[in-house]
Amino acid sequence: MKEDYGQFHYNTDLQSQAGAIDLEDETTQRVRQILNQVDVDYSIQMRTWPISYRRASERPGYGIFPLERHDDLESTFEFIGPLAEYQWVVYTRASSDREISSLDDLQGMRVGGYQNSPITEYLTERGVNVDELPYDALNLKKLTLGYIDAWVTYNVNAESIARQAGYPMPRSAWVVKTVDVYLGINKESETELLMSLGEASQGF
Repeated sequence: MKEDYGQFHYNTDLQSQAGAIDLEDETTQRVRQILNQVDVDYSIQMRTWPISYRRASERPGYGIFPLERHDDLESTFEFIGPLAEYQWVVYTRASSDREISSLDDLQGMRVGGYQNSPITEYLTERGVNVDELPYDALNLKKLTLGYIDAWVTYNVNAESIARQAGYPMPRSAWVVKTVDVYLGINKESETELLMSLGEASQGF
């Protein structure tokens, strides 16, 4: 299972997320390289984050990517990789000169974020009020039209979403942090599979 996300893969047709399809983004290419080294049949399906996460966390033999590594996920997933790295970024409109360098600077701002994403949860847990939407591209539209003051997303998303939507590229105001992303395989999967995937990932 994978999420429809940014440079990793962004699909402008929000109705076509079902089924196994051919994807040629950075993380999918890396995952294919790893899986092709292991004697296993596989398919890659693209769904929304909640569906992808639920299936991968509940079903042995399933995996999800790109997935950030957190302590509370270690008992659920075997992490294969890393596949790539990206940054959590706070964007403002290109014309804005507002300085943002801390969580305190976000207080009182109208902030838009992607529903249930790690960066949204991170900010919310630290007292930042984030207006969450189910599709991140809608946040860029709201930012461009002035309905929000800042958009919190990943650097791999902003450029591709802006290009495909025809909106001006927003201004990177603050890089919150840099994170690695992995292929997470359900830990209840066969031990031999988990070991083989771990060994295959070391060759890239």
